[in-house]
Amino acid sequence: MNIFGLLIILACNTSITDIRTVYKSQDEDKVLAMLEVLEKKSSLTNDEQCYTAVFLCMKADYLTWPNEKLSAFKKGYKELNEVIRKYPTKAEYKYHRYMIEKFTPSWLIEVNHMVADKTFVKANLAADHPMYNFITDTIDK
Repeated sequence: MNIFGLLIILACNTSITDIRTVYKSQDEDKVLAMLEVLEKKSSLTNDEQCYTAVFLCMKADYLTWPNEKLSAFKKGYKELNEVIRKYPTKAEYKYHRYMIEKFTPSWLIEVNHMVADKTFVKANLAADHPMYNFITDTIDK
């Protein structure tokens, strides 16, 4: 399936389950297609705001030019921190920030939240959360 076909499918039927599935896949084409769909929406849910920010940070890894990489990362990371400031009790959001900080050069991160975020996620992620198994499997890797 080409990227255009994927975009049409995603635009017609995008749920948080679909977004999480794309995240778990770590597939560049799917991530970029989902990011495009989310960026075109006129309003986003809290979860969609989180994943838009996360996908922007992931996009930075796929770009070639350093200035584009830096711009995408900074925008996504700033947006993710804003979402977390609004919803500080969402363990899933803090998991994403933890993973981003874990795999980002330390000089790009102004304030390191890793220890606090990991502790928070482990203490507060509900066992019935749809991402529970994925998060618990990946947070310590």
